Amino acid sequence: MTSTDTDRPDGVSDDVVAALEDCSDTQLREIIHYAQQLLREQPTLTDAIESRGEEELVHAEDHGAYTIAVVERPNETGSARGPFAYRIGWDPARDEGDGGYRWHYLGRVHDASDGADDA
Repeated sequence: MTSTDTDRPDGVSDDVVAALEDCSDTQLREIIHYAQQLLREQPTLTDAIESRGEEELVHAEDHGAYTIAVVERPNETGSARGPFAYRIGWDPARDEGDGGYRWHYLGRVHDASDGADDA
């Protein structure tokens, strides 16, 4: 039986927490192994993200619970072309509770050479 002085995880039902607290060390290791298998079967957020509309996905970087994506708009010119950065996360309440990706605009991405003299 495990110690109950550990922090209870947010978002996990009381029934699951109670069941885990009643497990032996061997059972917990088997549960961890099973959970890791389930995680490997799920595509990462970064792998699941696709370009939207008139945007082209240039770069995506996985940060676990969210992904930073950089997009360009190839049909635009000048500053309207981009690149633009977004933080993308899964929102389970989106699309009538079916879930969906929430794109949060972070801003235009600037090169280190933007505004620098080419002397």
